[in-house]
Amino acid sequence: MKIILRSVFVVFLSVLITSCKKSNKEQLEAKTMMNVSYGTSALQNMDVYLPANRTTETKTVVFIHGGSFIGGDKSDYTAIVTELVKRNFAVVNVNYRLVDGSDLHIRKRSAVLVSNQVDDVSSAVDYVIANAGEWQISSSRIAVVGHSAGATLGLLYSYGAKNTGKVKVAVNLAGALDQTFTDIPNYQNLPAQLFEIGYRYTGYEVNVANEQYYKAISPLYVANTNQKIPTLNVFPQNNVVAGLPKQDRATFDAFTAKLNQVAVPNKFVQIPGADHSFTTVGSIQLVFVELLAYLNANL
Repeated sequence: MKIILRSVFVVFLSVLITSCKKSNKEQLEAKTMMNVSYGTSALQNMDVYLPANRTTETKTVVFIHGGSFIGGDKSDYTAIVTELVKRNFAVVNVNYRLVDGSDLHIRKRSAVLVSNQVDDVSSAVDYVIANAGEWQISSSRIAVVGHSAGATLGLLYSYGAKNTGKVKVAVNLAGALDQTFTDIPNYQNLPAQLFEIGYRYTGYEVNVANEQYYKAISPLYVANTNQKIPTLNVFPQNNVVAGLPKQDRATFDAFTAKLNQVAVPNKFVQIPGADHSFTTVGSIQLVFVELLAYLNANL
């Protein structure tokens, strides 16, 4: 009887060891899945990068591209995504539906508004959470990182009602923080195309009566005491964006003041000499150092 039990135990142990080795092997393999759909639109897709040695504690970054809400593509940010994966972050690099940016000289209502793009960010985050178990990553240690318009969308989602504890950190790389124009002296003299793009962003004319709809797409006004999401704000010193107003240091300082007012933990970093896309020599390296340190400290 003892011999039989011993034999059964040996077989059981052998199976257990084999199973563990297989599990470890699966965890050690990096995996990339391109153009994974998270919605019904062709633009609602993401590239998923899962690092080697990942576990259910592996942190996840949802990266959102820029492009003035009317353009851009996730492929523009593959380099920074790759560096994050090398540091053992899982990364989903997200495309989203775009506001109609064609022929801004004519009045046209866009089928996609900025609010719909925020919904896309929400859907992408929910998709990550739903698949975290299968992907062997954490379903709770999630950060949203965006550049330019993507940063704006990430902040709007992070501070909004749909982020019910899902995203823990937000990183703003040169985002548009205040998209209200009617408080600018003589705002009526701004370029006509700016009024058209504002209409397409919101579905409402740029005027004082409709200011609330522009505040609703401005993180400066959306930040609130109910969503204390640690936020990193990275400002390129030479932040010029195709003539758009309110892209300057004063706007970022006003945003920092607002975050402090509503008790949202935050850090401001200026990248000396950097342009809006951080293409000047050494600037993207400085951005990555700040990004990595903030994610490691807060996620």
